[in-house]
Order: sequence, then structure tokens, then C-alpha cells
Amino acid sequence: MSGLRPAPRSFFRAACLIAWTFWTTCAVGQTLGQRAVPPFTAPQIAAAPHDVRWPPTLEVPTLGPPAGGTSAQRPLLQIPENAGKTISTADSQRNHFVEGRGDETISPEIASQIARWNRELAARSTPLLAGIANTNAGLAEQLAQLGRSAVGLKQRLAAAEQKLIEIQSDYQSVSGKLSEYGLTPTIGLLLRHRKEQLDSWQTQDNENHFARAELQRTQQEALELDLMPVGEGQLQQQADQMLAQSTAAGGPKETPLLRQQVIDLLSQQTQLVTELKSGYRIYHHDLDRLDSTASATSATTAEFRKLINRHATWIRSGDPIRIRDFADAKSGMAALLEFRHTRQLGRDLQEKLSDDQISGILLLVFIGVLFAVRWRLKSWLVAIGSRAKMRTAGKTRVVAAGVLTLGVAAVVPLQFYAVAWWLNQGIVSELILQVAGGFFAASLIALLVELPRQLLRPFGLVDKHLTQKFTTRAEAFKDWSIAGLMLVPGAFAITMLGQIDHGIWRDSLGRFGFLMMMLVVAGLAHFALRPGKGFLCPAIEAFGGRLATGFGHLWYAIALGFPILMGILSALGYGYTAGELIKRATWSAIMVMTAGVVWKIGQLGFQQVWRNLTQPKVEPRYDEYGLIEEPESDEEVNETHVVLKHQIGFLGQCVAGVALISCLVALWVDVVPNVNLANPVLWTVQDTVTSYAENTQGQSVAQSVVQASPITLLNVVWAAAILFAAIHVSRLLPNLFDALVLQRVDYDEGMEHLILVLGRGVLFATGCFVACRLIGVRWATIQWLMVGITIGIGFGLQDIVRNVLGGLVVLFARPVNVGDRVTVGRLTGRIASQTLRTTILADDEGRELQIPNRKFLSDEVTNWRGAGKLTTVAIEISVRREERPIDIGRMLGEWAAAERYVLQSPGPQVTLVCIAKKTQRYELHVWTEDRHDARQLQLALLETIRSNLRERNLLAKTQPTQPAIRYADVEPIADTSRPKRRSA
Repeated sequence: MSGLRPAPRSFFRAACLIAWTFWTTCAVGQTLGQRAVPPFTAPQIAAAPHDVRWPPTLEVPTLGPPAGGTSAQRPLLQIPENAGKTISTADSQRNHFVEGRGDETISPEIASQIARWNRELAARSTPLLAGIANTNAGLAEQLAQLGRSAVGLKQRLAAAEQKLIEIQSDYQSVSGKLSEYGLTPTIGLLLRHRKEQLDSWQTQDNENHFARAELQRTQQEALELDLMPVGEGQLQQQADQMLAQSTAAGGPKETPLLRQQVIDLLSQQTQLVTELKSGYRIYHHDLDRLDSTASATSATTAEFRKLINRHATWIRSGDPIRIRDFADAKSGMAALLEFRHTRQLGRDLQEKLSDDQISGILLLVFIGVLFAVRWRLKSWLVAIGSRAKMRTAGKTRVVAAGVLTLGVAAVVPLQFYAVAWWLNQGIVSELILQVAGGFFAASLIALLVELPRQLLRPFGLVDKHLTQKFTTRAEAFKDWSIAGLMLVPGAFAITMLGQIDHGIWRDSLGRFGFLMMMLVVAGLAHFALRPGKGFLCPAIEAFGGRLATGFGHLWYAIALGFPILMGILSALGYGYTAGELIKRATWSAIMVMTAGVVWKIGQLGFQQVWRNLTQPKVEPRYDEYGLIEEPESDEEVNETHVVLKHQIGFLGQCVAGVALISCLVALWVDVVPNVNLANPVLWTVQDTVTSYAENTQGQSVAQSVVQASPITLLNVVWAAAILFAAIHVSRLLPNLFDALVLQRVDYDEGMEHLILVLGRGVLFATGCFVACRLIGVRWATIQWLMVGITIGIGFGLQDIVRNVLGGLVVLFARPVNVGDRVTVGRLTGRIASQTLRTTILADDEGRELQIPNRKFLSDEVTNWRGAGKLTTVAIEISVRREERPIDIGRMLGEWAAAERYVLQSPGPQVTLVCIAKKTQRYELHVWTEDRHDARQLQLALLETIRSNLRERNLLAKTQPTQPAIRYADVEPIADTSRPKRRSA
């Protein structure tokens, strides 16, 4: 922009104020017979005679009525002709930030001149005018600084947008070549070159941090502007208030001239504030654009890095080892001992801390808090191991020790990771990124070292909480601690040496250090995992079980051969490949060890929870020596509970195995070339999805889009696994319902059956639905098949459907119950049992009749409630294990049937409840008429059965609590203090 820039009206008034000062000074000097005073050296404005008019009459064009609202025309002094005139291309770029904001925008040069004029005016004016002029000067300087910052921001924004376009174009070009030609040697060299550029791109990409810092700074300045009382309609009120305060403080009296001066300066202040607010809005908009552009650049760079890492694993990253590399080791060692990199790192860290001191302080606080947390967790772990805490917790103590062990092991690696993460954020340099990579490697190796170390520590999980004997635990803990002191610093140093200078160090010292580290790891694996003699073999047996112990030679071969193979790869020039494989192998070892610990404490925790749910609570006992240790083995072993525990254990093993295998596959899938060949697309499903888009009026419009979804082999595998889990969960539901619900809630037989059928149906249907979604089976595909099946059921299976619906009505509406004497059509008898499809009716001759449930809806049903409602009498008896359960059941049934008032139909039922080490418990159910005394019958039956068993020496010493009588308000007969429990 060239030529003169027209100035706003209020600035003409300010300039007129300066001209008037010069004119009145000259006039006063002539009156006193003195020589005229030079400009800006006259006395203060308020010293002028009161009869002098403000402003002076000058023949200058006016821009409108004054701010006070009067219609009198006042000439204004214009800004000098060279104010704001562009004289070079740089000046044009500095004024570029005002484009699109109108013709009356103030450039940084004009703002600087206004600030200088206000400073000079403040030096020669009264305190009232000086205060306003100084405020205006500060606002003008702020406006000039904002203009210069806006110019720099425009340049940053243009560079960032150009960089984003280049990276996106490069990413699309590389991905297109990979898709078209595959991983050829030429494309491999291209990927290797692009990989070396990623760190430099991240080093130059600090725009996010700059945008956030500038936005925080300028938002505070803009907020201060919003608090200033400015406005065109408030000039008169502000001038009156300021003049009144000045007169009250002993200043000059109010005159028309002084009042007009104050109004002009306030008008100038209003326009400066308006310009600043508009400038800050545009500046914040550009900052948002810069932040969005930088975020898009970072995202594209991350995708580019992921693409390169997925395809560049098996690309040679250097030359094979040569004799010349041994000669370069001397110069590399000399370069290593120089302090050039150390000084550069110190300068980079100082710049990073000076830019963001708060994050550095927070990092130190976080590391200190982690130290305190580690000390506290370790003290709890030692206290639990020494039985100073949780003495009576049983297996819960072992679970707590395992959780604390994992927590202590994770603290030190988390500290290294926090340092690496902080170095990788904000303002970074190439050297800082290399140090961050070293800390990342150190955190990974520290986690691999700390897990076994904390397991082997004194008073730890292996020492005090496991039953396996570990005689060499102390030596193993010491040896592994020494190995950790070598591996963690070595990982940091080797990673740094492999990155710095990309030449001498990487190909000489870096590679030789890597080879030495692999030899150390191989030796450590030999001493730790040697079959039968390794110091970690007992821990593997304790946590891995027989499966891990049986493959001991395989684990030893893998642990010994893997570092040697990585050293060979590095010597052949595949240093990046070796680093990626080591990273994944380390994560695999960490996941396997963590899974072993979690599985062990999960088993113990499940046993403790299961015992709390299914067994009575045993109160701790104390004597004069302290706590009496109770044996953890239960007296009774419920057969149903044993089966259920085995089912849940099998399902848990399947889930844990699938989860671990899935994690390992996801970790190693990028390493295997052409892994997509192992997961082929079997078929494609067309899905109709609804997408929302905005039209030209800004309204959201829903559109239906047909989308192709490929179904791969992995989808079929997952569908089969989910269906398998649904089948097994539905199978264990009856036993789980009996163990967790029926022991606490009283349901009749029909309702139990209904709940189990519905529960199993819901679980199986849910599994089928998820599996069908995975393999692409949609409702639109099978709806006509379902219609055909429905029609077939309606014609061919209508009797079954009617029976099931009748069973639902009988079970929900409860027109009849088990034990009622009913007449259905021409059949009369007592209801022995009810299912979803049929009802079993026992007649007077001892026959069992199956009545379809639809008969209860279509035929006439008579319930003889007042003429023979039954009462169920149940007793529980514990006998010795010398006799077979079938013989015991036959004897109990015969003795009960011989008792007076016990009905023969329905007849006595004997159920084997549980089998313990020395006893077995049975539950006997008999029915009697409601008119008989059920309690007396229970006492008589119990006495008869006990006397008969006592004669045969089969009665156990401890007898269970007797259950309550159904339909009778009686108290249970308590022989012991055991609580009431439902039978299985």
C-alpha cells in the first residue's frame, strides 16, 4: 500500500490539539514581547488565557460534528503527510494484517506516531490531560505491537499451510505408490529417506505451542480492554466526571477550552480501543487457523509415520558392518567425549523451560509424588507380607499383595515415561527428541526389569504368599537387580548413540554397543531360564503352572536365541528392524508376565469371593497367643458348586487366552509382511447407513448411503468365539442361579424353571445376534426366511406353541400350584411338577399323567383347595460316607413312606445335596394333608430316620439346620448354629 492513508476523525482532533498548543504558545510569546517558543516547548495547555477559543480557527476540512453531539463545524489538525506512507515492500507486509478491515484502519506506523505525539503532549500538559494522553499512548503502542505480531502471524500461517499441503501431497504420493507397486527396493529407499525426515518435521512444528501461548496472552489483554469505560455516547459524562474529580483534587477549574481538550482525547481513546478490539478478533481468528493447521500437520505426520513403520520394518537401515567401522570407533569415542552435544542440550532445555516453566514444575512435582506413592505402596506390601496388616483377610491378602506388586513395579517406568513425554511436547529440537527416545526405551526396559524384581523382593508375593518353595529367591532378587542396573542405562545409551549424528556414532559406537548389550541379554537369559537351574524357573512354575513348566526348554531357546538373532540383524545393516523386533518382544514379555500375575491373583480372588457367596462366614478366633489359624479347606464340598466352579474356570481360561492372543497378534501384526493374505475377504455385505450433511442454508439433512462392509476370516473367527461363549454361559446359568439366588430367595419349582428358560434363551439369543452381525447376516437378508419359518411353525407346530403359551400363563398367573388337587377335564389328581410345556399330575392310583398346558386354557379346571391342599415337609440329614448314596436314598424313602400321614402320591423325594470328606448330606421332601400338624410330622419323621441311622452306625455327629415347613407358620428345628440354606 502506497501514498497517504486517510486518518479517522478523532485523530484529526488530536492533531488539532497539538497544533493549538503550538499556536497559543506563539501567541502568548508575542503578547509578552518575547520570541516565539518552538513546537512542543510551550508551557502547559491549561496556562493559556481563558478567552482563547478551542480549537483555533484553521482552514482545514472537517469530517463531521463533534463527539459531543453539537452541530458546530470544528477544523481538525491533520496527521503529517508522511504518516503511514509505505516506502518499501517490508512496510507493505507489515500493513498486510489490516486487509479487509476498511479504509480507516490504523497501521503500525501511524499508531507509533500517535503514541509519540501523546507522550510529548503528556509531558507539557496538566495532570488531567497528561493522564489521558499517557493512556492513549499506551493503547497506541499496544496497537502498534499488535500490528507487528499480526504480520508475523500471517507469515507463520502461510508457512504452516504450505507445509501441510506438502506433507499431505507427499503422504498421498507414497501411499499411492505402495498400493500400486508394492514394497519395491526403490520405494524402500524412499520410505527410508522419509523416515529420517519425520523427526525434522516434528522439530520444526512448534506452532501449536506458539498458538496456545499467544492466545492466552492476548485474551488477557483483550479482557482488560473490555473493562475500560469507553463509548461515543459516554464522552460527555466521562469528561464531566473527570473534570469534577480534577477540580476536587485541587486541579485547574473547568473551562470550555479544557472541557473540549478532554473530550477530544477521550474520543481518540475510544477509537484506539475500538481498533484494538477489532485487531484482537482478527488475531485470534488467525491463531485458531494456525492451531488447526498445526494439528492437521501433526495428524498427517503421525499417519505418515504409521505408514512407514508398517512397511519399513524389513528395509535395510544401514550398511553391513565393515572393518572400517572398527577404525571409526576411535573418532566416535572422541566425539562422544566432546561437550558439544551436552552444551547444545543444555541450551535447548533452557529454552524449553523458559518458554513453559509451569510444565517443568509440574513434571518435578509429578515425579516427587510418584516417589512418595512408591514408598507407600512398598511399605504396605512389606506390612502385608509380615502379617502386620490384613492378618485375617485370608486369600484377600494375597490378592492385595499382587495388586501392590504391580503398582510398585509400574512407578519407576512411569517416571521415565513422564520425562520422555514432557521432552516430546512443546518446543523441541532434534537433540531433545533423541533424548526423549532414550527415555522411552529406558521406561520400557525398566518395566521389564521391575516386574520380576518386585515379585522376588523380600516379604513380597513369591516370598510370603505362594505355596511353592523358592530356595534361591534372595539370590535371584539380587542378580536381577544387578541386571536391571545394567539394562536400563544401557537401553538409554544405546538408543541415544543410535540416533545422534546419524553417522559415526550410529555405525560404530551405536552398533558395537548394541551388540555388546545383546550378548549381555543372552547371558542373562541363560542364567535366568536354564531348565532346572535358572533362578527364575521356580517363579515361572508358580505363576505359569504346568503349561509354562512343560515348555521350559522352548522358552530357554527363545530367550537365548532372540538377542543373538537381533545382533546378527544389526550387523547386517537391519538396525531399525532389530529395534522394532526388540520393542515388540519386550512388550510381549511384559504382557505375559503381567497376565501370569493377574491370572494368579484372579484365581485366588475368585476363590475368596466364591467362598463368601456360598459358604457361611467363619469368625476369627483368638487365644492367649493371638489369632488361631483356621484351615482353609471346607468341611463340605457341594457337587453343584464344584461343577459350577469348573465351568467358570474353563470359561475364564478361554477368555484370558483369547485376550492374550489377541493382544499379541495386534502387537506383531505389522511385522509380518503381507499379513492381509492370512485374513482374506470372504464376502461383502451391503449396509444402508444414515449420514447427516449440511445444505446451503446450514440445515442438517439426513441421507441414506449404501456402504460395503467386507467380511473377513477374522470376523468369522470372532463370531464363532462369541457363539461358543454364549453356549457355555447359558449352560452354566442353572448352576449359577442355584448357587447365588436360590440359596437366598425362595422360589417355587415352576418359577425357577421359567426364570432359567428365559435366562438361557436371552443369553443364547444375544450371542447369536452379535455373531450374526459380525458375519454380515442382516434382518433384510433373512426376513423372508423368518416369515417362512413362522408360517411353518404356525401350521406344523401349533400344538407345541399352544402348550408353551399355556405354560407361560400357568407359571405367571398361578391358577394352580405344585401340591394342589385339581380336576382337568376327566382327570383328577395332585400336581407333582410343572414345566413350560406340560404339567405332571399324580392320581390316586399312583400313576403320573402328563397334561399339556393348553388344557388349562381350553378345558374346565377345578382346583379343590378347600378339600385337600397339601403341605410340604422337608428335613435334612447328614450321614457317613461308608454307604452308597443309592442305598441311603432307598432307605430314606422307605422309612418316610412308612410314616403315618405321609402321602404316597406325590411320594417322598430324596436329593443328595453335597458330599464332604467324611459325610454326605441328603434332603427329604414329603407331602401331607393341610389338616394334619406338619410340625409334629416333621419331628416324628426326623426322630424315626435318626434312630434308624443310629442303629446302623450311619448317623454323622454334626447335623444341619432343618428347613422351614412350607404353608405352615412354624419355627425351624435348630440342631446347630448353621444358617438356613436352600438345597441344590
